[in-house]
Amino acid sequence: MAKTLDFFDLKEAATRNAAEGLTLKGPDGVVHLRPIMLLPKADLKAVYAHIDAVQSKNISELGKIDAMDNALVAAADHKDALKAMLDELPLSARLEIFEGWMEAAEVPEA
Repeated sequence: MAKTLDFFDLKEAATRNAAEGLTLKGPDGVVHLRPIMLLPKADLKAVYAHIDAVQSKNISELGKIDAMDNALVAAADHKDALKAMLDELPLSARLEIFEGWMEAAEVPEA
């Protein structure tokens, strides 16, 4: 007899065993930066592309800052709210969020 896997069981098991990610309280509510292993395919591809840009020697420092912000937005459950938050924060605060998410979400080092 063929083995049967249940989509909902698989998703629940992945969620249960994944890193927690990082939660931010902002002016318009809470935004959760999801762990890397729970990102849907399109967001996962975007996160890795932006992390590659952060690591690249061929990207300007300003380009790396944009890539860092874009990686965070790709991981966010409420992308527009996070974009608004990042626009209002100084670079040092955005770096703290990025580093905190990288650690909490088990993202490979940038």
